[in-house]
Amino acid sequence: MFLSMKIIFLDFDGVMDTEYYDSLLIDNGKPICDSYGIIFDPFCVECLKHIIDKTDARIVVSSSWKVVMTYDEILAMWKDRHLPGIVTGVTPTLSDELCRGDEIDAWIRLNNFDGKYVIMDDFDADNFKEHQLQHLIVVNPYFGIDDLIAERAISILNH
Repeated sequence: MFLSMKIIFLDFDGVMDTEYYDSLLIDNGKPICDSYGIIFDPFCVECLKHIIDKTDARIVVSSSWKVVMTYDEILAMWKDRHLPGIVTGVTPTLSDELCRGDEIDAWIRLNNFDGKYVIMDDFDADNFKEHQLQHLIVVNPYFGIDDLIAERAISILNH
């Protein structure tokens, strides 16, 4: 099913939910949460849409939100918030000790995935495996996905 498609392993906090946007909402007296949780930064959403438009990649959620939300709840959030792309799954939660690299490797094995992928996360490289570093884009949690990160992701997925 996932054999040769392109995948974005997507974290939410610090990538889609930014410190900058949270501060902006608070400063303007607006809520930072909806019924699903923290509201994503609209600029980051547009950057994600740009990546998907240019690569036709699918999304696999690697965020810790997968622990507090079911896959169906994530899909409902995606639909209700009008977020771009198709969420095709979540990485498995292997233990309480967070190692995103192990969870991504497990998803790749479980799905016989052999396509191109990018990892967008605000965790540093120590949370990933050495063979994953060429696919990793560490995002500044203050700003999340920006134009430069989007172009790097597009380059990784298309070349």
